[in-house]
Amino acid sequence: MSFFEELKRRNVIRVGIAYAVIAWLIMQFSDVVLNNIEAPGWVFQVIMLVLGIGLPIALIFAWAFELTADGIKKEKDVDRSQSIRSQTGKKLNTAIIGLLVLVAVYFFWESRFANKTETAAPETVQSVSATAPVEATEIDALANDEKSVAVLPFVNMSSDPEQEYFSDGITEEIINALVKIPGLSVPARTSVFGFKGHQGDVRQIGEQLNVAYILEGSIRSQAKQVRITAQLIKVDDGFHLWSETYDRQLDNIFVVQEEIAAAISEVLVGALDVGVATVPNKTVNMEAYDTYLHGRALLRERKLETIEVLERATQLDPTFAPAWAALALAYQVRGYYVASGPEYQEKTKQTARHALTLDPDNVDALDALASALRDTWHWAEAEELFEQALAIDPESSELLEDVSEFYCSVGRAQDCLEVSKRGYELDHNFFPLTRNYVEALIMTGQYEETTKVLQQDWNTGEFQHAAEIGPTSTIGDDIVMALLANDLPGAIRFMNEFQPSETFRPVKAAALNVLKGTANNEDLDALKARDYTNYFSIGGYGFSIEGYMLIYSGESEFLIDTAIAFFKRDQWGTLFSLWHPAWDAVRKDPRIEELLELYKLPEYWDETGWPDYCHRVGTERIQCE
Repeated sequence: MSFFEELKRRNVIRVGIAYAVIAWLIMQFSDVVLNNIEAPGWVFQVIMLVLGIGLPIALIFAWAFELTADGIKKEKDVDRSQSIRSQTGKKLNTAIIGLLVLVAVYFFWESRFANKTETAAPETVQSVSATAPVEATEIDALANDEKSVAVLPFVNMSSDPEQEYFSDGITEEIINALVKIPGLSVPARTSVFGFKGHQGDVRQIGEQLNVAYILEGSIRSQAKQVRITAQLIKVDDGFHLWSETYDRQLDNIFVVQEEIAAAISEVLVGALDVGVATVPNKTVNMEAYDTYLHGRALLRERKLETIEVLERATQLDPTFAPAWAALALAYQVRGYYVASGPEYQEKTKQTARHALTLDPDNVDALDALASALRDTWHWAEAEELFEQALAIDPESSELLEDVSEFYCSVGRAQDCLEVSKRGYELDHNFFPLTRNYVEALIMTGQYEETTKVLQQDWNTGEFQHAAEIGPTSTIGDDIVMALLANDLPGAIRFMNEFQPSETFRPVKAAALNVLKGTANNEDLDALKARDYTNYFSIGGYGFSIEGYMLIYSGESEFLIDTAIAFFKRDQWGTLFSLWHPAWDAVRKDPRIEELLELYKLPEYWDETGWPDYCHRVGTERIQCE
């Protein structure tokens, strides 16, 4: 007897087939259940591993043992004349046919009825129910509700935690697609990502985000296959309005994004207009897209390898505009943290302009180019580009942050306040934007509101990603707020509470002596020893403790000298801090005219109007107060 015939006689082949079908059904059932409970991806992987290990064990068992009327015996101990293997084989055939019928029923149900079931009860709000989109008559009923939806970060169901950037990136792409739907309000990425990994009731999250609907789901990607599960939930009662699971190849990912956007639009605001492109700038190179998503994640975290990754994305697909725009933003950000800032400003301009040749309406590219022009004092050009970007996407947190920084830099405090407040109300979890809002409040003398923001939205630990974008200490603001309120004991108390790093301790000691009125030349030298030509002190924001203490000590001339030195050294930067109330002594210094001329502000003001802080005396002389 041949080996194959022996396998058939011992029912090994039948056992293998039955085992494979049962294992497949178990995996399908597990996949549905695990998606419903949002179990970690490794749980499904463990089930697959156990089932995979079980197959050879089952085959070996079928080969070595036989089921007899007296129980299970070793095959070698069974008299073939008394063997019942043929009857067992017939039973296995029947079982296999039954299992295959179950498989056929499953496929039929999935293709015809998976999206027709009724919605779940409110208490099952976090389960995944496959429900059909709301009928047209129900859309009319929704028309009176607030048309707003928040997209919670999709759960990464892949076994590899390093794939987190992919699920985060797809979430952001879906947000960007929904933003393009007219009449639909969608909170920004940074607001919703504060609820990443949430365990609470989505209804409470919806109330916190002030939206009527929540979109949540999960993503599992493996090789070129991706499964996206999404469900739309009504916040006030927790009912599912729509749910769908997409099993696609990665190269169809843009189609899935469009389908999700279209489904949400149909439920909340009606069918999409023909001219609405929710997912522009697609790429046919999925490696480029994956690399781009990875680069965007690194950009948010301010990682050193960001530029390298995004450069690779542009090499993989030189026509992919979003990758070029993201690279321009990466160059712009990198310029803040390295000595060769001007080099990166030029790279930003070149890269952003190239992105705009591919997509003239790319908001990231417009933002990056405008920011680079702002920081190299092409004020009018920067303002025009910022306005163009705002006309395309007036609710972009990143854009509003950069626009408000522009207004603060040119002394337009009220405009800075208006834009930063609008952004703050849209996305108060975005640290740079809230930073600008605080500065604008201080500039306009709204100290009570400043204190409220610092206490409620800053010191409550809501800035979960603060480490990605720089220090979040408000000690400088606390001290200056106390000084502006003539509360010297309060300023001293705040300084005493400050716990600096080892290198900053001499500055703290010197600052305390300044506040106590006992500072000597050594203390002033300790304050002056810091690098004041850094963007985040003289050249940028006004929350440098050293700068505040030197102003308090009457060292305005030194501060102007260092600002001029910064200009001559790097040829870039802004005078954001100059319009802060604490800097009034610097503004009143006779040399302020020289400083303003270097930064080309009078030229801009002559065209657009002078700020409240400064004005011309006669035709040439400039005076500030």
